[in-house]
Amino acid sequence: MTLAADNWFTTQYANRAMHIYQNAGNRLRPTVTPAMRFEGSEKAVFWIAGKSKAVKKTRRQRNTPSNAERKKIEATLQTWTAFDEIEEFDLDRMTVDEKEVVYESGAMALGRATDIEIYEQMAAQVPAVPAELDFSAGAFGAANAMMLCNYLQEDKVPWDGNVYCGLPSRQWNQLLAAKVVNSADHVGPDLPFVKATDTRFWNGVNWFLFVEEDAQDLYPVPEANKQDLFIWHKSAMGWGAHTDLQVRIDWDNREDVWTVNMKAKGAAKALREGKGIKRFRTSSNSAIAIT
Repeated sequence: MTLAADNWFTTQYANRAMHIYQNAGNRLRPTVTPAMRFEGSEKAVFWIAGKSKAVKKTRRQRNTPSNAERKKIEATLQTWTAFDEIEEFDLDRMTVDEKEVVYESGAMALGRATDIEIYEQMAAQVPAVPAELDFSAGAFGAANAMMLCNYLQEDKVPWDGNVYCGLPSRQWNQLLAAKVVNSADHVGPDLPFVKATDTRFWNGVNWFLFVEEDAQDLYPVPEANKQDLFIWHKSAMGWGAHTDLQVRIDWDNREDVWTVNMKAKGAAKALREGKGIKRFRTSSNSAIAIT
């Protein structure tokens, strides 16, 4: 007879893992553009449109197409897996709170993987830092942040509140040491990642604390005591979430364990050929001073 996982355990595990994944694991999802559709289980599809130009109309003037580009961008879907084992001996003795640890570890691992993938795609699309955006000679401050805004605005992205910049703890606290930034508004409740981290909306940008779990998960290190960070407009990066979370639980009769296999499938893609994404360099050991 085939032994199946207890129904309560299976349902609780899947539902709780999804809850954690959506609310804490994949923080960058609301900061990027979702895919328009999927081609089976192989590709995520995004569409972008070029600029149209209106023409002043005169009497009996023949209309001509504006020939604005409409472009289909495809990204090959990738799969991430978080696998774990829970011994029956331990399961019988676990409280609901202890099971939370099991739920969270897998869900957070998948969430981190998709966030890392988005950053890796930005790094690949923008491999170099312009000299004007190398701020590593000192602390990252308000003037540096405004220079970033200036460079991003020159890419002609809409300045509509959909610009994002994640900062490690040192650079975050350096920026908040500037009174002009620290007095800015917290990001409104319409953005899901507000619940997971501290944020400021200043000069048209959603600045948020985003600490990597392991070194260089998110931020490249070009040399000692320096980190490369990114600022982007939502339209410049895409994430195709094909499968948010799939949980399979099975019994291993030889080992007396429940095996838990959690999968996520998606793809990240730069959508504007590098436009709308800026890479900048910061110091990771400069002092924090109130300005």
